[in-house]
Amino acid sequence: MKKATTQTISINAEYQKVFNYISNPLTQKEWAINFMKDVKETDNGFIAITPFGEMPLELRANEQTGTIDIILGDGKPIPTRLIKNQNGCEYIFTLFQPTGMPDTAWEREGIPGLTEELKELKSILEQ
Repeated sequence: MKKATTQTISINAEYQKVFNYISNPLTQKEWAINFMKDVKETDNGFIAITPFGEMPLELRANEQTGTIDIILGDGKPIPTRLIKNQNGCEYIFTLFQPTGMPDTAWEREGIPGLTEELKELKSILEQ
């Protein structure tokens, strides 16, 4: 069974600003720095350039519920959620251990990588 980590970060910025930024496929490369090397727009949608090659990228977002599902390649959603708080937002991100990734790599790279990316997102949005 795959492992998962769910991390939450508080972002002191207006909900609309945060939602618009996170739900834009082209901004993924700015904060998902360990995974997205680039994102390009094509006539058929978006392509993510990752350390594992190119794969289709789609974001299914709903502003009212705050859901922002990231769909990469095989179509299995990476669930995320944005929730308003008193001073801005909470961004909740659940990352699943990729098939074939050894547990040691998951513990040393996967989990810390997500933590680093969420801190980068916070830094960008609180400017």
